[in-house]
Amino acid sequence: MDALLQFARNVDASDKLVAMYRQLRAFRKLGARGRLSAENQDLLWLPRSAVVAAISALDTYVHSVVKDRLPHLFGPGIAVPDSLAEQLALLVPIKNANSFRQAVPLLIAHDTVAQLLKKLEDNYLQFQSFQAPEKIIEAYRLIGINDVFERVSDLWPGPNTSPEDLKRRLAGYVQRRNQIAHEGDLEANGQQRPMQPDYAIQCQEYLASLVNRLNQVVNAA
Repeated sequence: MDALLQFARNVDASDKLVAMYRQLRAFRKLGARGRLSAENQDLLWLPRSAVVAAISALDTYVHSVVKDRLPHLFGPGIAVPDSLAEQLALLVPIKNANSFRQAVPLLIAHDTVAQLLKKLEDNYLQFQSFQAPEKIIEAYRLIGINDVFERVSDLWPGPNTSPEDLKRRLAGYVQRRNQIAHEGDLEANGQQRPMQPDYAIQCQEYLASLVNRLNQVVNAA
């Protein structure tokens, strides 16, 4: 499936979770807005989950783009990106006779590139989390795009859209995602961090705008 279409389908889960939050507020006769009582705070796990779902959709999108583009980086007259070459060199470290023998099946395979990329997926890519700005930069360097946020910024008009602004906002959403997923969204004192459905909506909308521009960058490369 096309990476952008897959992102749209995945991020739709975020929209559905926020919609479910609103439906349950109505079902409990809590009104459309307003502070929730202690016994209804459980509803806020829906917008929290929406943030996690939206970041996961971004992660899946970047993985898909990298996997789709890698096979096209091999061929006559094509210079393999430095970042990719470094990762592949780690997979075939021929330093002595024993390591050479271990590499022979790969070297004589009729589909050597495909085998190398499968090894890259199994030993490296599947363990990466392409969510934080620095990890996204790392992912796009693998496919030869060394200034991805600068290129995205050029496509994003308006204030607060410099590369640093874009990275800072993404880092904030990823940090909150990690607090929700790994810390139960608790403050150091054990109190639950406040959450509003509008925050989840803003996160989803920002990521959709980011991914649309990332897609333009890749298509233009």
